[in-house]
Amino acid sequence: MRRSASLQFLFAVTFLCQMLVGVVGIAVPIYADRLGASQFLIGLIGAAGGLTYSFMPLVAGVLCDKFSRKAFVSASLILFGVSCLLYSFFDSPIAFAFIRSLEWLSIAVFWPALEALLADSADTRLEETLRRFNVSWGSAMAIGPMVGGVLISGLSVKTPFLISSSILLVLGVLSVAIVAEPPRKSKGKGVSETRGTTVSRSSIVVGLASIFLFSSITGILLTLFPSYATDLGIQPFEIGLIAFAFGAARAFTFYQAYEIKAKLGGIAMFLLGSSTLALASLLTCKSTSVPMLTICFLVFGFGAGVSYAASISLILGIWSSSRGYAAGIFESLIGLGYFAGPLIGGFVSEYAPIAPFIYGFFLSLTVFFIQLLFNGKRSTSQAPSSR
Repeated sequence: MRRSASLQFLFAVTFLCQMLVGVVGIAVPIYADRLGASQFLIGLIGAAGGLTYSFMPLVAGVLCDKFSRKAFVSASLILFGVSCLLYSFFDSPIAFAFIRSLEWLSIAVFWPALEALLADSADTRLEETLRRFNVSWGSAMAIGPMVGGVLISGLSVKTPFLISSSILLVLGVLSVAIVAEPPRKSKGKGVSETRGTTVSRSSIVVGLASIFLFSSITGILLTLFPSYATDLGIQPFEIGLIAFAFGAARAFTFYQAYEIKAKLGGIAMFLLGSSTLALASLLTCKSTSVPMLTICFLVFGFGAGVSYAASISLILGIWSSSRGYAAGIFESLIGLGYFAGPLIGGFVSEYAPIAPFIYGFFLSLTVFFIQLLFNGKRSTSQAPSSR
């Protein structure tokens, strides 16, 4: 009974935490833009979080394999709440870079511990648990930016930070009492014994390239697009709706991930994701209206959903006995993309506002050809799907 209640609470925390990541994510660049920050500085703010996230999830994943995962979840929620509170105290975009690092430190601790807890709690129903997990955080990310846009338009730019902080601090305290940590499986290192070493390693390259692409494109969209759209004269509420289209398409794709994989197979799913992201990036370069940008973000959402679902299932499937370690590697690659995407995108945007999306197009093509290169080593028919 307690284990079931704990699992349901973890799904609720997944939804709320990811929703608040979206709320804060749209509020920070809009607030920075209103304070006069350049696109490059806004890119640096996003990159500061990505830099922290590029290595801390792996550290946190290893540690949560050794210590209490429940403690990591609780502490990270509280730290996230504190960082949201700090945003409301400062009106300097440069200070936002330091707060962003703290915010993403908390998120870097949260996700590996949560993913490992969910996987351990799933027993033999890992696939269904990961499907629910994907839909939970995916739908939350669709709602989060829209909620943030409504709060900014209807109240003030600081309101999202205050509300997010309150919710996170409450969740951090509740998690101490509600979360039940299941017993660990015996530990093992490296690649799953059920796969040939060569096949698994080539598959890992395909999966990691895909998740780096996913996170780089997502980092550009979340960090630079709100400011880019503001300069086009698009209102915060409309920016939130466009971001909602991205999240909604991605959540729907998560729900259909098994059906897509059954029809296409492993490597084809990766190729579909990278080619779709290339198409969406190219379309965005030619779009300036809300309806056209909404269509672009629907395409982005589908491509991102396919790439993410294929990648996380592969990584968690290979390291079944050290899931904190596996989740840490996966999340660190996401952090590397969140660092590189906004940083490179912010830099090239100094030459042209659409340059970050041109970069996204060429990055998508590069990953597509990397995936083709490894296609001959055969494939990634491995399994589930997660955050």
